[in-house]
Amino acid sequence: MKALEVFSIILLIGIFGCSTSEDTTKQTEKKEPDVYIFDDVQKDAVNINDTTKAVPSVEEVKVEPVKTEPIKIEQAISTKKFIIQLGAFTTKERAETFINENKSKTELTMSIVYREQIKLFAVQLPPFTTKEEAEKTRNNLWLTPSFKDAFIITVE
Repeated sequence: MKALEVFSIILLIGIFGCSTSEDTTKQTEKKEPDVYIFDDVQKDAVNINDTTKAVPSVEEVKVEPVKTEPIKIEQAISTKKFIIQLGAFTTKERAETFINENKSKTELTMSIVYREQIKLFAVQLPPFTTKEEAEKTRNNLWLTPSFKDAFIITVE
């Protein structure tokens, strides 16, 4: 008899304790958009519409000279290259198979490079000089399902 009472109590807790997924969804849905309040504005900030405050004269404003360092020519010329990686494989044979299966899908030259840091054979395209050019090419490659995992590597 006692077991029947315990079972009945557990059953009642289970029935009344659970809510439907619809009720849970209704509770978690937001009815109002998020509102952001930025209250970290300084009290002494200049109000451009306030004409009662005096504007400092040219003599009162101190301008510090900008310190510049000469730029070396090596720094000015970017040596970064952007390489698109199409895949990485544990064996060279699998990387060669990938190239043979997909060389008809693009006119770009694919090559295999063993990357010591990841210990895999990577299938890559020749380097691009600008990131924009690499991104445009990668985005076009993403349209082909075989190249959906292509990504850009930046090398110095």
